[in-house]
Amino acid sequence: MNEASNPTSSPTDSAAVRLPDGRLIEFRRVTPDDRPLIVEGLQRLSATSSWRRFHMVRRRLSERELFDLTNPADPSRFALGASARFPDGRVEGVGIARYVRLDGAPATAEIAVTVVDDYQGLGIGALLLRRLAREARRRGVRRLSGSVMHENVPMLRLLERHARGIVRRVIAEHVAFEYPLLPA
Repeated sequence: MNEASNPTSSPTDSAAVRLPDGRLIEFRRVTPDDRPLIVEGLQRLSATSSWRRFHMVRRRLSERELFDLTNPADPSRFALGASARFPDGRVEGVGIARYVRLDGAPATAEIAVTVVDDYQGLGIGALLLRRLAREARRRGVRRLSGSVMHENVPMLRLLERHARGIVRRVIAEHVAFEYPLLPA
């Protein structure tokens, strides 16, 4: 993938990469205008991908969840989206990464990364994770944490490859992880 934007720009600015097949993927902070892309993208997740992300098959988010995901004014939350732009002007949501600071531990944030099935395996999840980590570090977060089901091998591999210093603990059917955000 080739960066099509200024590499020194902030992750909250729009940045783009071109996939080997020529598709242009744009990365930028999620805003309320992205609600339709999120709703449509969730519909395009397979049952397996939905299960891996939500620990159940979900086809819609509540109004509260959509508001929390798209509200850029809340300093305890941040979401970064990836969308495909087509020559005919069509835009398709292809992935999202978000963090939510933990109550009582604002230097730690829980993360989630989701990429729709048609775009999995192309490096979009890795780009979302790296950009989210940079933005979190810039905003004072020092550790990212989360829980991944054992069967979510793609996410576990993504973390192993791209989360330097990750600490994993096995808890029942989940792998809890903590990812220290090392200085840039």
